[in-house]
Amino acid sequence: MSLEIQEILSSGMPSNIPNRQKLLGRENSFGTLESHSNTSNKISIDLEALKNYARQIFDQKCTTLQKLGENDFHETYLLTMDDSTEYIARIAFPEYPKWKTESEVGVMKYVKEKASNIPVPTIFHWESSAENPVGTEFIIMERLPGVALSQVWDSLSLQNRKEILLQVIEIQCTLKNLSFPKIGGIFLDDKSSDGFKIGQAVEFTFFKEDRYLLSLDRGPFETTCEYVMAAANKEIIYRRNNTSPQHQAKWVPVFEELASLVSSHFSDDQMQKFILTHGDFHSTNILVRGTEITGIIGWECSGSYPIECFCDYPAWILDDPMVRFQDQEENFQLQEFWYEEMERRDPEFIQILEDLNDMRVGIYEAVFINFDLGGRIVSFLQNLPKEHGRKTRSPLMKRSLRVQQIFVDCQTWVTKKADKVGKAIFCSSKTLTDDIFEEG
Repeated sequence: MSLEIQEILSSGMPSNIPNRQKLLGRENSFGTLESHSNTSNKISIDLEALKNYARQIFDQKCTTLQKLGENDFHETYLLTMDDSTEYIARIAFPEYPKWKTESEVGVMKYVKEKASNIPVPTIFHWESSAENPVGTEFIIMERLPGVALSQVWDSLSLQNRKEILLQVIEIQCTLKNLSFPKIGGIFLDDKSSDGFKIGQAVEFTFFKEDRYLLSLDRGPFETTCEYVMAAANKEIIYRRNNTSPQHQAKWVPVFEELASLVSSHFSDDQMQKFILTHGDFHSTNILVRGTEITGIIGWECSGSYPIECFCDYPAWILDDPMVRFQDQEENFQLQEFWYEEMERRDPEFIQILEDLNDMRVGIYEAVFINFDLGGRIVSFLQNLPKEHGRKTRSPLMKRSLRVQQIFVDCQTWVTKKADKVGKAIFCSSKTLTDDIFEEG
């Protein structure tokens, strides 16, 4: 551990990064961290011009235009036409102009053409330049039926959740079979034989704040090592160009030390597999009607990425320490169900999940998720994990680990509440945990 890093451990995180935005992001596997940057006040939208586009595209009057919501990169509007047909307009915030919209269009059209079993909206028109009457980039697309899975998941029975997970597994297996020779975004290309090409990687880590203005290696990348190294070096370049001398002296060595780990833990194997990866495959981007998946949306920041970044549990069935014990228990059952079904369908998927070692996980998280949280990176470097995979655990061991976690949760709760009910739960959980470990 370098002296610079030891000094940082005692001094805390920096607060002098210019224009630093508060991170309110949500993260998925390793690829994407989205941040609500409040950019909607930076754009002026001509909604009448948007209605005129719809009229020209569909050859009928757009009678109403209703804002449905706003996320990290877009505002979403519902366009209702004269014959009551409805469409969706996604208005892009000025985050990484041109490239993000063109990549989103490219990947949606690719999935629509190559994977007919994945319900993706049809795109009718897009503008990847703000130089148009609306005043910003936008996409007009089909409105798919259904509601976000996140809105109804908690109200579904365990059996209904399993029915949906079976469809999720089908989608994961389909995407896993869409492979590419390089890492990067998917773009339309009328010069290629199939109409598509792999271009630069369009990920939040490469364009957050002023990073999109820097001259960086954005791909496409031939190997995973090149890809991860570019993400690590990007932070060195960013801090040398956008921060004070004091900040550079403190934090550049941290990212240099992080970059030094990449080449020794990521092989430059030319035979690595890169597959189509959704940038935010979460329940908010899955539409359902009853127990039927009717749409997969939110394809920005998707593309061709290392298969080990793709092979993981659905994020919404992983444990959340803030949910009730009953829900945690159901999540455990759903994890077992998903694992067993995926292993039956695609043993390679599970093998890749299990073989990803802790060191690579830590480096992925540092350069793609925690790249703007220097304190977490310092903590990672201070406590480097051992080079071992996440080995498959037997059902009994999984069960014992889950009960052990319940025991820890109860212990924490009793410490805070110190009431008789909590003590009873604590004692019974401890007894159950001890019994399972003795049997194991």
